[in-house]
Amino acid sequence: GSRKLRELVAGMMNRNFEPKVPLIVDHILTTTGAGAAVFFLTLGITNPGDSVLVISPYYGNFDSDVCVGSQVDNIPFYPSPTEDGDITIEMDLLEETFEKATTEENKKIKAILLTNPHNPLGKCFSRESLETLLKFASKHTLHVISDEVYGLSTFTHLLDEKRENPFISLLNLETVDELIDPALVHIIYGFSKDFCLNGFRVGFIIDQHNEYLRQYLKTTALFSYTSSIMDRLLRNMLEDKEWVDSFFSINQRRMADAYAYATSLLIKHGLNYIPSEAGHFLVVDATSHPKIHTIDDEKAVFVALLEQGVYIAPGHIFHTRKPGYFRLTFTLDRQKLEIGITKLAQVLAQF
Repeated sequence: GSRKLRELVAGMMNRNFEPKVPLIVDHILTTTGAGAAVFFLTLGITNPGDSVLVISPYYGNFDSDVCVGSQVDNIPFYPSPTEDGDITIEMDLLEETFEKATTEENKKIKAILLTNPHNPLGKCFSRESLETLLKFASKHTLHVISDEVYGLSTFTHLLDEKRENPFISLLNLETVDELIDPALVHIIYGFSKDFCLNGFRVGFIIDQHNEYLRQYLKTTALFSYTSSIMDRLLRNMLEDKEWVDSFFSINQRRMADAYAYATSLLIKHGLNYIPSEAGHFLVVDATSHPKIHTIDDEKAVFVALLEQGVYIAPGHIFHTRKPGYFRLTFTLDRQKLEIGITKLAQVLAQF
């Protein structure tokens, strides 16, 4: 990516993510999408045969982004569930998972990977959970990769004026330097989600404190060039700072409205769901359905929905712990959303 594009990205993130240490152009490496950013970063911090601890459930493409090129494997870490589906990171459970993997399974864990805000749950990690994660990583000298592509797609603070914006970036966490060597902390970002530009395939690795890793990543840039046309288009957009910041505000408001409408439809049809805080999706919870016991049952529901012209991502592609979860995208035309949720209710009722 051009120096100008990276300067503009640094400025945009300084305004909206409010990092403790302001970003400069040299902190940012451009890649062909956030997936490529995860891919090259994993290559840089692991060796073949190593493992990455992934906060789970997780984005299914991490299985290819992390594992294929670097020849490592993902180890799911499932936080203790809460009644409202929040993600709470507990040190004891982290240690238990780490001990089992390293001692009983002889794994060599090199990093922790999380998506914040979370995909598929649409939850934001609390300050306490992030600090616990960093303490754990520091104790075991693990890299921390925080994929923050949904960082500016929060909306619950617009539905309830008493709530604050739930997202806390690791860039913004004041205690990072006290909890861990900051050279172990890396951020992933991209244009696909907050900017609604999936097809543009432009992402970033943000690394403020690890000069040696940045030098390595520059060599990988030869294999991940963004086109000059795309670079110029994005520069033109980012140069209009007022428009960019207003776009985020408008987009968040529209997501809030769409979420409120979608959840009202789910309630109307008697469908359970896990409340979301960010992203364009929420998770429908059909785990109590009397005929959904296995992944094959979940797949059968998925196929039945496809036959009705409805695509809702089944939970097993996100490595959910039990069958019966479905990730529903709610940022759709209202008529289509109503039809889709109605058909979901019908399929589940007839299954």
